[in-house]
Amino acid sequence: MSFAREQIGVQGAGGLVSRRVGSGTYLTDDADLVFDRMDQTSIGSHEAVPSFAEIVEGRLLFEPAMMHLVVTRVQDEEIAEMRRILEQILTAPTWEDFKEQIYALHRQMFASTKNKFLMQIMASILDDRRAVLFDGHDTDKPAPDAVRRQTHKDLKAIVDAIDARNAKRAEELVSDHLMRTLATINIWQ
Repeated sequence: MSFAREQIGVQGAGGLVSRRVGSGTYLTDDADLVFDRMDQTSIGSHEAVPSFAEIVEGRLLFEPAMMHLVVTRVQDEEIAEMRRILEQILTAPTWEDFKEQIYALHRQMFASTKNKFLMQIMASILDDRRAVLFDGHDTDKPAPDAVRRQTHKDLKAIVDAIDARNAKRAEELVSDHLMRTLATINIWQ
């Protein structure tokens, strides 16, 4: 499947586009509501660190498969910590805090692999994102409520799959989450 078709499929699953056989692909009537739920992080160009798109593209290559290690090695207290962080995503006072909590959750998932190399990768990703303030504007203002709720919903589904020790489902959900993130970046370029 081509990247363009995959992107259209992701946008269709996200409720942004609809396909009409023999006619074409169109934005849905409620596309403006879908846009409101998207994290509109711009894609900055940086000489010293990878762009957000490059990071997400790289993560797509290994993070979904990494869920098999997470599910095999995760401890109950680590799942409890993931759930605590999920609640912090909902209540983070600023956009920057919101992003920090998202990365805290991902750090916990990476740590649950018990693989130091993978933990180093996540630390490097976070260092790069912090170096450019997550490419955000007005980072001292709250994240939009619709974005906050959608992000929480997506990440909670991943944690639920990890808790159920369902590696295949966690893999699918992480892949979908990262594909939607990449598609969102491409929309806001």
